[in-house]
Amino acid sequence: MKYFLSKIITLRRLKSVDINRSVYSATGTADGYPASQQEPNPNKVQMYGGQIGNLWECYVEDCPALEGDQVVIEGQKYSVQNMRVEDFGSLAYKRLTIVKSGNNASTD
Repeated sequence: MKYFLSKIITLRRLKSVDINRSVYSATGTADGYPASQQEPNPNKVQMYGGQIGNLWECYVEDCPALEGDQVVIEGQKYSVQNMRVEDFGSLAYKRLTIVKSGNNASTD
């Protein structure tokens, strides 16, 4: 599977600033994960509200990604809508369903 992981992602998690504010920020343990980004099956696009061109699937191996996190791929932010662990014995990976957000990524 490592052969197909051609992109590097940064994982950003929502961090509380104070009682009223929170911000997405990258942590030291969530940077530089190899990943593969692919277009999803058309049936899945329909299931997520027809977000053609904005919906992607991201495959990673050892990554602590959870639903609600942000993934940054090549400077573009995506929000994780769904996370599923696929386990085939000796081959295990996470399949993240991600949606492109409108803003470009920044380095926090």
